[in-house]
Order: sequence, then structure tokens, then C-alpha cells
Amino acid sequence: MATKRKTKAKRRTKVKRQTKVIGQTKKDLESKIAQLEAKLSKLSSEVSGKAEAQKAPPPPPKPEVKPEVKPEIKASPKPAEEKAAPPATLAQALENLWQNYPMSNTHDFKTKVTGFSPNPNRYFGRRIAPEGTAPSQDWNLQKAVVTGYTACSNQYFATRARMASHPADKNFNGYGLQIEGAIAQTQSAPPPPPPPQPQVQQTTASAGGSKSSRQAELEAYEKDYMARLENQAQEQAKAQAATAEAAAKKGALPKGS
Repeated sequence: MATKRKTKAKRRTKVKRQTKVIGQTKKDLESKIAQLEAKLSKLSSEVSGKAEAQKAPPPPPKPEVKPEVKPEIKASPKPAEEKAAPPATLAQALENLWQNYPMSNTHDFKTKVTGFSPNPNRYFGRRIAPEGTAPSQDWNLQKAVVTGYTACSNQYFATRARMASHPADKNFNGYGLQIEGAIAQTQSAPPPPPPPQPQVQQTTASAGGSKSSRQAELEAYEKDYMARLENQAQEQAKAQAATAEAAAKKGALPKGS
């Protein structure tokens, strides 16, 4: 009897436990079903809203608003930039070239050769003429003067390096050196042409007047010729007298003989 009671009690506890589990699972299922129904209702409302939006007529187009056309404000003309005056002399043109000559950095050289800093490039640049042209001739002409030798052109001598002792104002003034911008000022203006001489109008004279003028010219020439002959005769007589005196002095004995 006791064993029967124990088995009945065990069965009752099992049944109670199963009923509890079933109750819990039912509650879980109900809650999940409620969540799914809520999602379905949301989805249906969204779909219905989209369908209504598609069926609804499109809104009327908005009126185009034309942009306001602002009047163009013309900028005041800028004043013309003042250009630097060209160099008036060859020395000024060379000075401008030397001031713009590229410089070198002495510190870069120190890294290569320690304990020595050379002069910058501008120092050596002032010893030459960086720009300028000098008129030169064909070197074949020099061969005709001095055979077997071809001299350097004037461009070489006009722009070659000068010694530091040369004065700056006389370094590059020879061989016709010219620099662009200073050519018009350095070149001397050509002399003005001579005024036209009035042409003597030849008048036609009569035959008698032409004969008289010709005769007067012949008489004047004859007088001039006779005067020249007389001068030559006098000079010859003086020369003969001088030679005779010299010969007589050579032939005479010295005094005291």
C-alpha cells in the first residue's frame, strides 16, 4: 500500500510540473503571437499608406521664380602700372643685370669643403657682361689679312671677364657693345643731312654773249699760266745760285794757309 501511495504522489508531482511547463509555453506563444500581430498591423498600415500615396494625384508644380537680374556694376579702370624707365646708359643696363645675377649659398659649399667659403656667383658675374652684342666681321676676312690665324670675334673680347682692377665705368665700353633697352640712348644720333643747295639755273644766253665769256676765260687762264712760269723760273734761278755758292765754298782754301 505504501508503494502505491508513493507512485501516486510521484505521478501527481509530474503532472503538476507538466501543467506548469505547458502553461508557461502557452504564455510565451501568446506573447509571440501578439508581437507578430503588431508587426503585421504595422506592415499593413505602411503598405496601405504607400498605396494611397500612389493613388493620390501629384501636387501641382510650383511656380518658377525668376532670379532677379542685378545690374552689372562696371569696375573702375585700374590705373596703368608705371613701367620702370629703361636704362639711359650702358653702365646702368649692366648694373641692372648684375643686381639680378643669381646668387649662390656659401653654406652648401661648406658641407663639401670644410673651412673654406668661396665668393658668391655675383662677385664673378660682375667681371663679365651677361648680355649684350658686339658687331663682328666674317672670320674669312681675317684670314686674308693674317694667313694661318683666325682671331676671336668682337663678341668674345667685348663680353669676356675683366680683372678686378679695371674701373667699372670703363669695363665694357669697347668693341661697340650694345645692350637691349640702352641701345637707343647709347648710340650717337646720325648727323642731320646737309641742306639742299639751290641749283643754279642756267640761262640761255645769246651766241655773242657765250663767245665773249669763253674769250674771258681763256685770257684769265693765260695770265695764270704765265704767272706760274715766272715763279718757276725765279725758283730755278735761286736754286742754281745756292748750288754755285755751296760749290765755291767747298773749293776755297781754309783761312791762314
